[in-house]
Amino acid sequence: MIGEAIEALGRLCRSRALVWALARRELKARYRGSALGYLWSLLNPLLLLAVYSIVFTVVFSPRGADIHPYPLFLFGGILAWNFFSGSLLDASETFRTNGPLLRKVIVAPEVFPGVSVAAQAVHFLLALPVLAAATAYAHVRSGTPVGWPALQLVPVMILLGACATGGALAVSAVSVHWRDLRDLLRSVLTFGFFASPIVYAIPSLPERVRPWARLNPAAFYFHALHDAVFACRWIGPADWIGMAISSLIALGVGGAVFSRLRDSIAEVA
Repeated sequence: MIGEAIEALGRLCRSRALVWALARRELKARYRGSALGYLWSLLNPLLLLAVYSIVFTVVFSPRGADIHPYPLFLFGGILAWNFFSGSLLDASETFRTNGPLLRKVIVAPEVFPGVSVAAQAVHFLLALPVLAAATAYAHVRSGTPVGWPALQLVPVMILLGACATGGALAVSAVSVHWRDLRDLLRSVLTFGFFASPIVYAIPSLPERVRPWARLNPAAFYFHALHDAVFACRWIGPADWIGMAISSLIALGVGGAVFSRLRDSIAEVA
């Protein structure tokens, strides 16, 4: 299993130039004919932040009202979640979309789930200036300027990207043989969103629920993200260990599943 996973990940790494080339092609196709083009990747998160600010400051106060400013807390988590969930959902369709290309061109099939993750990573990077500006404004307004801990966002997102890559490899291979996976995946991701500390902080949960919430592997990533960006404090060792272990497991399992099914992908896609 470990050997198969290493082989799959090795083929993906060796094809990284092709991954980025296809990711650029996919992004160009997505925005073709749009008046604003890539600016939508910046404008959409900006509008999202504006909506959250109005809803959660004017309309109603959410659970855990001690979280200030709550729109920023929510916005950072949702950006990271959209990157992760978007990678998996795109990967579940990648071979259905690129099947003809895979059959005509000699290319490692690992490239296509890699493209799904790379394209979503670009969307996240384009939204990052909005998150950075909102974070700086919130901290300056509260009298606590952003410090070095905010830079921890980089390794947190790298680890989340590794986890998304492992998931994308498994999802893309399995979805070729089981077409219903995408619909099931949507439901699982919806549950995962509310089971993860994205719209709430773990300390705001009832005490009896908190140990169960911490069993969710996603909790490590979003708790760490909120520590780095929202609270601007250093991430604890437990979260780093949890993120590293879950990322390695995702890469290992995803790579092994893909290797087991890769020979039949071109035939079925």
